[in-house]
Amino acid sequence: MRRVKKFIFMACMLLVILVALNNKNYNFSGRAMNNISKNDTDKIPIFTFHRLVPEDVKREKYPNNQWVGSIDAFSKMMKYLYENDYETITTEEFYEWYIGKREYSKKTVLITFDDGFYEDYYLALPILKKYNFKATSFLVGSRIAGITRPYDKNKTGYIGLDVINEVRESYPNMQFQSHSYNMHYYVKKRTHRIKTMSQKELRQDAIRNKQFGFTTMAYPYGDYNKKVKKVLKEEGYLMAFRFAPYGYATRKSDRFAIPRIKLNDKANVDTLKKWLNY
Repeated sequence: MRRVKKFIFMACMLLVILVALNNKNYNFSGRAMNNISKNDTDKIPIFTFHRLVPEDVKREKYPNNQWVGSIDAFSKMMKYLYENDYETITTEEFYEWYIGKREYSKKTVLITFDDGFYEDYYLALPILKKYNFKATSFLVGSRIAGITRPYDKNKTGYIGLDVINEVRESYPNMQFQSHSYNMHYYVKKRTHRIKTMSQKELRQDAIRNKQFGFTTMAYPYGDYNKKVKKVLKEEGYLMAFRFAPYGYATRKSDRFAIPRIKLNDKANVDTLKKWLNY
């Protein structure tokens, strides 16, 4: 009789385990993972814009500057994404996807801006709000003043702490992250500053930008090395983003060298469509 009870107990335990496994997938570490549908994506394009200005300013002042694009072209690209049912995510949501905590459809993109120009706030943000889109602006910490200057299309300006705090409160779909504290410039022979910094200097830079609540970083000019990757990891940054070679980000991408796709001043809806079908 005792053997029969033991057999029944073991059979019940086995049934419970089989039911659990049927409801959840497990990886080899034993951690429960979400079920992955055939419609879930295994790669996400991360699009990067830089400064965006009105068409007349682009034409008159920056006709050959690849880093200054047209806000009109940006608006048309966002409209295309919206009308074709694309979902946008933040860098933090991308990180959760990257580590397996979230799944997204194949129509998912991450929109980013580099350098922290105030046009991100004055010109791009209203367009993002129109479509309820999410995006991330990577800011250079040393350029963050207390107050953002009023918009003037003929002057250069950067996002200030007042805008960071306001947007975090009123529209959290727009996030702000690190583009270094003060590494966004060239030194002798047009060498990127990051390539000349000691590990101590890199660490000081990473620590200073954490004061703004940044948890991820986009490397200035997309340039990086083993030292800065090591420092960011040790200082608790979740991930970091590079540029070339351009392509989609996957869960196999280096966590501190996630690839992005630069959409320069010549980019338009056709350029966007090409990458979406990459």
